[in-house]
Amino acid sequence: MFQALHDLDCIVSGDIGCYSLGVLPPFEAIDTLVCMGAAIGVGLGLRHALAPEEGRRVVSVIGDSTFVHSGITGLVEMVYNPPPDGHLLIILDNGTTAMTGLQEHPGTGRTLDHQHTGKVRFEDLARTLGVPRVHVMDPTLDAAAFRNLVKECLDSGELSLIVARRDCLLAAGKIKAYEKCEEHRE
Repeated sequence: MFQALHDLDCIVSGDIGCYSLGVLPPFEAIDTLVCMGAAIGVGLGLRHALAPEEGRRVVSVIGDSTFVHSGITGLVEMVYNPPPDGHLLIILDNGTTAMTGLQEHPGTGRTLDHQHTGKVRFEDLARTLGVPRVHVMDPTLDAAAFRNLVKECLDSGELSLIVARRDCLLAAGKIKAYEKCEEHRE
């Protein structure tokens, strides 16, 4: 994902999470990293403040757990106060709160003790709020297709969301076990 942003010379407004490592070599693909939940607001501010040719390169990147805890209001603001040339938000959905110990969150569909519960589906939320371009894909399955999707969203001039969905490698086994237990209950 960060390779695509680097290759496209994006200006990346990042957020706090394991993906903050994208600021370091080899990618060096995060330009701002302020605090939890700031990626969307800072990205929108850059889109409004920069000259159009620069602003069109701005992308906000936030993790799934951070999004549900402090990013949803940024998505609402993105719809309410859109920059004239659109904006791209990428939610890195790894199915857990990886940075602080693999906890559940409202986007996993499991409570903290791993019981089934309601699930916030980021793509559905975005469509309900009125985001015109909503995409879901695993960026690791086809890196070129992901890069093309990012470029297409940036070139569209519309508000866009990409949910980059792939289970955290550290939690993938546990996530599959929880899902298997849930299948047996149903």
